[in-house]
Amino acid sequence: MARAISMNSFNVFVAVILAIVAAANAQEMAPSPAPAAGAGFSLPVSTSVVAISLLFSLFSLIFKH
Repeated sequence: MARAISMNSFNVFVAVILAIVAAANAQEMAPSPAPAAGAGFSLPVSTSVVAISLLFSLFSLIFKH
């Protein structure tokens, strides 16, 4: 009796998962909106400052005492 109830609940669980997947697959993919002009990413500091900082950190990890 308990095994029949657990199999029945498992079957219901699988049916619900399949219904969710089918509903998700039925939706159409809409194109993404165009990005706003001038909304690019810019660093407030120079790229060379960031690069030197990363190199210094890398060398300090390699040659730590």
